[in-house]
Amino acid sequence: MTRVRPRVLLVELTETPEAARLSRLLRDAGVEVIHAGVLAGAEPILRTAEQEDPDALGVFGGAAPAGLADGLGDVHLFVVGPGNTDDPENPAEPLEALAERLAGGRSHTARIPSDRAR
Repeated sequence: MTRVRPRVLLVELTETPEAARLSRLLRDAGVEVIHAGVLAGAEPILRTAEQEDPDALGVFGGAAPAGLADGLGDVHLFVVGPGNTDDPENPAEPLEALAERLAGGRSHTARIPSDRAR
């Protein structure tokens, strides 16, 4: 059975207001959101992901814990906030753009495609 709406699990390593903001943006875009709150370490995050069966998992408040990516299988992992990139030339993606991408919206076009502009 294929899901109609993407399912995203959000976890926080430390409390951060961006998690609630992204939750609302995703919900408003039609995404099913599970906001698990603060979870410390890879093991509780992996157990929660196993129970919730998400399509993507977002980590807030720091770099993803060691071993998390390996234990997720096909679940898309993304990190929001500090620790989201090791490359200072590649700044963090704005929450609005991240929500649009996760919801299945445009991911590579800056403007409305010509076939949709009327």
